[in-house]
Amino acid sequence: MKKVLLACALLLVGMAWANDSEYYTSGNQLVPLRQTTIRVTKEVLKIDLRDDGTAFVDVQYEFTNPENEAKTILMGFEAAPPYPDGFRMLNNMKHPYIQNFTVEMNGKRLRYNNAISRNGKFKPMNVSGMSLDMGGMQRTSQIGTNNEGQNRIEDFSFVYYFNATFEPGINKIHHTYSYRMTESVNWLYSLDYKLSPAARWANKQIDDFTLIVSANKTAKHFNIPRQCVNNVRPEVVHGAGKVRAATQFDGDMKRNVWEISLRKGAVSFHIKNFKPSARHELEIQSMTYCFGGYGGNDRLAHSYDRGEHGSAFLHCISKGGYSDEFVQLIIRNLPYASRGRVFKTKGLQKFFESCWWYMPDPRYNSNTKDFTKTDWEYVNYKYNKNLNQR
Repeated sequence: MKKVLLACALLLVGMAWANDSEYYTSGNQLVPLRQTTIRVTKEVLKIDLRDDGTAFVDVQYEFTNPENEAKTILMGFEAAPPYPDGFRMLNNMKHPYIQNFTVEMNGKRLRYNNAISRNGKFKPMNVSGMSLDMGGMQRTSQIGTNNEGQNRIEDFSFVYYFNATFEPGINKIHHTYSYRMTESVNWLYSLDYKLSPAARWANKQIDDFTLIVSANKTAKHFNIPRQCVNNVRPEVVHGAGKVRAATQFDGDMKRNVWEISLRKGAVSFHIKNFKPSARHELEIQSMTYCFGGYGGNDRLAHSYDRGEHGSAFLHCISKGGYSDEFVQLIIRNLPYASRGRVFKTKGLQKFFESCWWYMPDPRYNSNTKDFTKTDWEYVNYKYNKNLNQR
């Protein structure tokens, strides 16, 4: 089988992705890379969904050092490699889709290093000359050590690591970065964030955990599996937003989710004594589906996204019993409806009132200053049933 350098061959860890998907990486907790007595007593995880296809992560931690003296430990952040775009030389060991990584401890900026390492067994590796079997590239879940004892792709991660000195008592760490969300023909974006690594700390839990998901400068319509957050119902904490319990169908798979619509707003989840495991891995997924039900006859304009890939929805529109002219009118007014416009045309107002995500705002004056490229693609749209009828 063909062998290539590890630096050119890092693929998605432990998951199989179709050719029409693009996986970039997952967010992750800061974790100790060596055994420790340090406890994580509080965490406020903020995730802001943005129109450029990225998510901005801001995490505030409080750790407790129970010892009577300062303790320095090695900490790190592990990130899964991208798929299929793993074929690039990464001489500086930095993940290609993680940007603006920062970490501060007790108000002081810390320096960090980058490495490629085996998952859960941190040791910076020299990847020069290391080879991996590429024969199962499209079947990553089947890639393993071959008869010649080659390394398994899923054994490796990008690591950002640093030394952290914990004084006795409470210590605060502030951690930020942005990363690219996964794309697919079935949804516009999907964001993964690993919570289970928090169990590596001494208390095996997060004593006080808050998750805040926001769309501070845009409108987003997405869902979060309820099991990820112990079925805790989120509260809208600022801006315009609404939440409801819903069921998501993905092929034969059925999941109970919180369906959330935000306009320059945020929702917050608060959990005490949170013990994250594999079932709690966070997933935030857009509600725009092109296939499998959300682009069907009764789902015209079921959701709307202002992001750079929102126009993909235009190719999934079904006429659904409406005239060509009315379908075109709906699409052209989606950017305005997402901002809360109240329409004078009764038929149009009635239609958008039937869309759960719609939140009318009588104060909105149809200002277009913040319209995105995607918004203008909608505004100038011309319906063609030969392209859109499914």
